[in-house]
Amino acid sequence: MSRNAPVNILDRNLGGRGSRSNADSSVSLSAFAYIYSELVQYHQNRVDSISELERRLESSGYGIGLKMLELQAYRSREYKRETRLM
Repeated sequence: MSRNAPVNILDRNLGGRGSRSNADSSVSLSAFAYIYSELVQYHQNRVDSISELERRLESSGYGIGLKMLELQAYRSREYKRETRLM
C-alpha cells in the first residue's frame, strides 16, 4: 500500500491517527482503567442488586467483546478463503 493512499478506518490502530509510532498510537492503561471504572459506576448507580449489576456488566461486555473480535478478524484477514477456478 502506498503512503499517500487513504487508510480504511478498520485498518487503523484503535488509538492512532495518521502514521505515528506504536507507542503514540496505543491506548494507555490509565485511560482504559478510567473508562472501565466509569462503566462500572454507571451501571452501579442504576441497579438495586448485585445480580442485576453482574447481568448488566456482562451484557455490555459481550457487545464490546464482539465488536473487538470482529475488528481483529477483519484486520488479520486470515479467514479469506482461497478461490481457484476449475
